[in-house]
Amino acid sequence: MPTRAPLLLARLYPIVDLRPGRAPATLALARVLVEAGAPWLQLRAKDLPDATFLEVAREIVQLAATGGSRVVVNDRCDVCLLAGAAGVHLGQEDLPVPEARRILGEHAVIGVSTHDEAEARRAEAEGADYVGFGAIYRTASKTDASPPRGPGALAAIRRAVRLPIVAIGGIDVDRADEVLAAGADAVAMIGALESAPDPAALVRRWAAARA
Repeated sequence: MPTRAPLLLARLYPIVDLRPGRAPATLALARVLVEAGAPWLQLRAKDLPDATFLEVAREIVQLAATGGSRVVVNDRCDVCLLAGAAGVHLGQEDLPVPEARRILGEHAVIGVSTHDEAEARRAEAEGADYVGFGAIYRTASKTDASPPRGPGALAAIRRAVRLPIVAIGGIDVDRADEVLAAGADAVAMIGALESAPDPAALVRRWAAARA
């Protein structure tokens, strides 16, 4: 397997959660994040018709391109490919990394959700560009989230792999520094961004800080 260049992530990894009936709000939040300078956005849509997901993904990818941001699509290699996104974020029940790489090509960014050292090591061995790890804290943004693992478990993942780590799950502004100190290269935020009075300020705080 060819050696891949290390992926550079900003400290904040925003996830835009597209839910039924909220496409305008999702697009508005994505616009705010892009205009604030977010280098990366992940687009997640668990309960939408495929056509709607693809339509919104195309809009957000086009929007992101105007601000120099890159979009990662959660789970769906087909939506990623058709929307022209930068890459995909895979769960443990999604396509294996080598199969996603075959579909999307060598230049695609591929992240993998992991919950323990074995999954993180496998993702690295299969050629992932980064691993997600969590849930770090209890979260309401994902109904099937794994039990909270805490910063201590994150530190163990940091020792196990050399890939960038995106920590996820219940992370807000008050907890972000603790999570970064435990070994994360970036912190994913969903609910904290949606509820923030000024999400652009969160992005600006970390946009220039690279892993």
